[in-house]
Formats: sequence, structure tokens, C-alpha cells
Amino acid sequence: MYRTRNWPKILLGAFAGIAFFYIVKRYRRDRHLPAALKSIPVPFKHRPAPPTIKAIYPDRQTFAYRHDSPIWIEFDMPMNSTTITKDTVIVKSSASTKPVDGILDAGSKMLMFRPCNEYPMDEHGAEITIYLLGNETGSGFIMDERGIALDGDKDGKAGGDFVYTYRIVR
Repeated sequence: MYRTRNWPKILLGAFAGIAFFYIVKRYRRDRHLPAALKSIPVPFKHRPAPPTIKAIYPDRQTFAYRHDSPIWIEFDMPMNSTTITKDTVIVKSSASTKPVDGILDAGSKMLMFRPCNEYPMDEHGAEITIYLLGNETGSGFIMDERGIALDGDKDGKAGGDFVYTYRIVR
């Protein structure tokens, strides 16, 4: 239990702490302050989180034996479907130099790619890679309804391409 004669000391300490914080905050850019006082954290504005890939279907094991399987990609927030085009979603096969021809269907939070024919393969099969462009390269990039670019590399910052590879066997 505190005695009543300690209250003035407590109030004086609280006042000194508040005054010190105010002085440091007001003059932290002053060159005469030590470096330790200049590095006191300052509240910052939170940027909105960029959209990311929530899930991809089918799994690699199921895909391995389906030579014409569609690919579904689920986003964690509503996307601007006008930015999801054949220029920003590219599917390639290791057995061909050209992108795989297919139908692209984009909803608010879901994207589906269905190949027109079977995926190109050689005698051993092929690796099928899907690229979703999150960087502004050439023909644009995928963004959400707020205009924020896809965080394909999941580094927490807008931008970055998403790359996912399947292996199919003959």
C-alpha cells in the first residue's frame, strides 16, 4: 500500500516522463541528440495489405495423371477481373516453347485456366508452370479491386510474380 507522502514523488516522476517523451518526439531530428534518442519508434500509417494467392487446385499428385486438367487459383480478396488476361496469366509446358493455349475464366476471387487440348508433353511427360504477373512488365499486372498489385512472391509488398509448377507423367 502506498503512503500518501509518496504520491508527490509518483506524480513528479510521471510528469518528468511525459516531458521527456515530448521533448524527444519534438526534437528527435535535432543533430545534437544522441543517435539512440533519434531511433525512438514513431507511429506509422498502415498500408492496405496486397492481395495474395489463397489456394491452388488441384494438388500436384492429382494433376500428375490428368493431361488436360484445369487449374483453379483462389485469391484472398476480390480481384479486378479486367486485369486477369492471357497477357498476365501465362501457362507454359517444358515440352514447348509457346504458351499453352486455353480458356481463361476469372471471377471475383477465383481464376480458372482450362487447356484447349492436352498439355504438350515429351516421352517422359512435362512440367507445367503457371505464371501470374504481379510486376508491371510489358502488358500489365494483376491487381485487386482497390488497384493494388498482386503479391505473388508473398513478401508482404505489392508486386511480385506468382510461379507454380506441376509435373505430369505419361
